[in-house]
Amino acid sequence: QKAVYQFLAVLLSALLYSASFPPVEWPWLMPVALGGLFLVLRDLPPAQALLAGFAHGFVAYGLGASWFWQIFQGMALALFGILASFPALYAVLMANLARRLQGGTRGPRYALAGAALWTLVEFIRGELFWLNFPWFGVGLARGPHALLPWVGVYGVTFLTVVGVGWLLTKGRARWAGLAALAALVWPGWPPAAETKPQLPVTAIQAETAPLRTYLGLSDSAPPGPRVLVWPEYAYSSDLTRNPRDLETVRRFLSERPGTVLVLGTHTWVGEEGWHNTALTLDDTNFLGRHFKNHTVHLFDDGLPGTTAQPVTTIHGRMGTPICFDCDFQDVIRRMTAAGAEFIVAPTMDAIRWTARQHEQHARLFQIRAAENRRWIVVAATSGVTQIIDPYGRVTARLPLMKESALHGQMEPRQDRTGFVRGGHLFPWAMPLLLVLALTPLRRPASAPQNASHQV
Repeated sequence: QKAVYQFLAVLLSALLYSASFPPVEWPWLMPVALGGLFLVLRDLPPAQALLAGFAHGFVAYGLGASWFWQIFQGMALALFGILASFPALYAVLMANLARRLQGGTRGPRYALAGAALWTLVEFIRGELFWLNFPWFGVGLARGPHALLPWVGVYGVTFLTVVGVGWLLTKGRARWAGLAALAALVWPGWPPAAETKPQLPVTAIQAETAPLRTYLGLSDSAPPGPRVLVWPEYAYSSDLTRNPRDLETVRRFLSERPGTVLVLGTHTWVGEEGWHNTALTLDDTNFLGRHFKNHTVHLFDDGLPGTTAQPVTTIHGRMGTPICFDCDFQDVIRRMTAAGAEFIVAPTMDAIRWTARQHEQHARLFQIRAAENRRWIVVAATSGVTQIIDPYGRVTARLPLMKESALHGQMEPRQDRTGFVRGGHLFPWAMPLLLVLALTPLRRPASAPQNASHQV
């Protein structure tokens, strides 16, 4: 009977975990979900912990990423299983580590080791594993937070997990856990805007549309210089190799002096293949190209690029990551470190991938904006097309699944956050923190009693 209750608790925890993310988006459920899971795991032997962790991951990912079915059909089950192997790995490792720790599963060192291990496993799953999938990390459930510009989303993950772990321990550590969880409530937003954004921008939302559609939607922009952004794959071939279409685009830009266009296109590289490209140009020059670094797994998404440099324009230095690039920490951070003052991101989220996928993906851009303190403009094929301020707040967005143009403003910035300067290395410190948590605390040996004191 106890095993049945434990199994039901694991399933409930997985349900609450998935509900922390869009479209339900109740982030306060995340600590509850983790607390329920940890209470079950700390009483289980390794073999049962392995099964519990796998069941939790399979249900949590199966519910949260249910849109996998629209993309992969039956293969989705295998993908859910691969993703579920990470919480399973965490669970079995913690079950084995519990025997080595002073205070057992109810001591603060167990919670500290658990937080370091969870953060490390999540970092491997999201950033290092070949089938990278960072979407359902604990830190993403909270959304923009004051800790992001210092240690990034994995810092928020660690604070959440260690807070829950300490809250479940004995003694004074509970107060530390409560303080850690209370700190997560502060988003770190300023009381008022520091400066008013003054750089006009227009982002186009349209999927696999002809060139005339993108030009027509762009023509709705108010007059004056601006940054104009079209989605990923807006031009389904290599624009630089199609003189007639290139001339049409340049003629359009020449009628709007000072306008810089960023669009998704291809760059052919001979017999080797092609790069998924964000091309930046004005009415006379090609200003720069970014080749997508993180091509999408299991899709023909071109050859991956290896550099992440900003493009110099009359409006400032601009980073142009493409879609999946923004799911990871590295591309926008490297562009910002190299001098990018704002970010525009051509993106492809297909209509058939459902609204749930679009809303979840939109959260990742908001996290990147807060980590790097940069305005980010996203032009997505079917949504979410949005303008995000440097604190992760959405200042404007378009409805999903609708061809339209989003007009707004942003502001170039030159400051660099602690995350950009070195805080992105935080998850790499988790093995060291794990070793420190596992190292026994030695007590000084008691002094021998004096023989004269013996009776």
